Amino acid sequence: MQIKSFLAFIALTGSAFAADCQNSPGVANGECVKLYEGGNCNGNVAVSYKPTCEGNCFQFGFNSIDAAGDGTFGTSVVIYSDNNCQNQISTIGNTIESSCGNTIGQSHKSFYRC
Repeated sequence: MQIKSFLAFIALTGSAFAADCQNSPGVANGECVKLYEGGNCNGNVAVSYKPTCEGNCFQFGFNSIDAAGDGTFGTSVVIYSDNNCQNQISTIGNTIESSCGNTIGQSHKSFYRC
């Protein structure tokens, strides 16, 4: 029973994270990072979440990544070729509007309102 409860919690948590990025980029509460399966920020969104200033290493591979601020504060992203956020290969500068990083990465760090 505990395993089922834990899995339900994980499923609900994942849904909540995906729902957090429903606002339009560049407007109030529109801060968002989206990881795409396709290049040029096209195709399926594999993962989306609201960034913070924590700068945690997010270990999830992607073919392109989109970052957006909230109209007042920007979001920055550092992209890495490895799974441990050590080999930096690209960045997305402090963007208030939506900005696509057409870079294949294995991990990244995002920074919002820092």
